[in-house]
Amino acid sequence: MRSLEAGADGNLKPVPYSGQVIFTEAGTLSVQAQNPDAKAPDTPYTANGYEAYYGPVAINDQDKTFVITIESSVVRNLVGKSMKRKFEVSDNKLVLTPDNPAEGWRVTYERY
Repeated sequence: MRSLEAGADGNLKPVPYSGQVIFTEAGTLSVQAQNPDAKAPDTPYTANGYEAYYGPVAINDQDKTFVITIESSVVRNLVGKSMKRKFEVSDNKLVLTPDNPAEGWRVTYERY
């Protein structure tokens, strides 16, 4: 992960997370990230400064979106839910944003 930014009304500020996202040829997605502060407040996607979820993913290259149906997560109430995300790929980076801009975040990953 290169960076995570969060904020409201387009005013995104860096958040000290590190992590990775893995898309497999088998059609699954896995996300693992952590804040170095284990006492960071929980969010809808994190617990104790940690984010982790996994599940099948459907990618729409034309719309540049994907939907993951969460089978496993550190945040138990995410299990069984689907999340739609936008993506942008350029050279050696992948940028993910929420489908709903009101969520207010953007994460950038190094592509390998």
